[in-house]
Amino acid sequence: MKYIGIKEAARKWGISDRRVRILCQEGRIEGAIKLEWSWTIPSDTPKPTDGRSMRHLKNYDLRLGTIDISGLNELKEKHRLTFEMIRGERFTELVKDLIGFASALAGNRIDPRILNTVLSGKISQSATLEEHLVIVNFRSVLIGQMKNIDGEWDSRRLLSLNRSMLQGVDDEKGGVLRDGVVERPLSEKDANLSVALQIETLFSQYEMEWKRIHPVFRSVLLYTEILRIRPFERFNEEFAVLVLASILISSGFILPLFDAGDVEEMNAATAVAFRRGYYQDLARIIERKLMEGYRTIEENA
Repeated sequence: MKYIGIKEAARKWGISDRRVRILCQEGRIEGAIKLEWSWTIPSDTPKPTDGRSMRHLKNYDLRLGTIDISGLNELKEKHRLTFEMIRGERFTELVKDLIGFASALAGNRIDPRILNTVLSGKISQSATLEEHLVIVNFRSVLIGQMKNIDGEWDSRRLLSLNRSMLQGVDDEKGGVLRDGVVERPLSEKDANLSVALQIETLFSQYEMEWKRIHPVFRSVLLYTEILRIRPFERFNEEFAVLVLASILISSGFILPLFDAGDVEEMNAATAVAFRRGYYQDLARIIERKLMEGYRTIEENA
């Protein structure tokens, strides 16, 4: 393996020698070795992300709590997700409730009669073209997640999902990150971080620490961060819900049973996560809503 020194690493990554030395001392450069007074670094080691930008997501700050999810895992095994299941009437009902919840979260509740009509394959005279497309695309994306069981989550997948949700709606901007900075930074230090850097750091954190935790927590974490970063010009709330549901489906779970009446509770739990990095309340809500989704399957079996 080829090794490089501090100065070469600094030039390669576009940072100062001093910063590279600090990163080595903090143990944040993978494979770095100290030989007497100098450091050597594997030449193929990637540039470490700026820990300041996602400091609120470090493991010692993430308070995930001690939720017993054994019952939920048992239901997942008992009712294995199949293409037949997601093409069934019960899945369509869950999608309808989820879209209703997502639109209410965005402050623009879609009439349930419109959802019923569009999801039955008909045209609603009361709905706009945009509403038709978002509803149809939302369901199509969720069904498509069956092909991505245990698939990787990264910025490319995020952009691809956004493009799919907005296909025909906002083709020019769909899947393109905003150029601006985050609108709701957690500290002044974050205020100058671009959206692209926030997303890059988000998935670096995901790859290093989140991908091995339970899907319920992963879905909550990405849901919260999309709402915080607001990476797209439009439909961030709807997209956050879509990502949450996509993670659950791609992990083999059914959809959570949400409705518009759950918005206030979710917003309150999200606000706590924003302020304190406390995700347990959100995770408990998702667990409960998943259990309710499975209960409806059993009642209609």
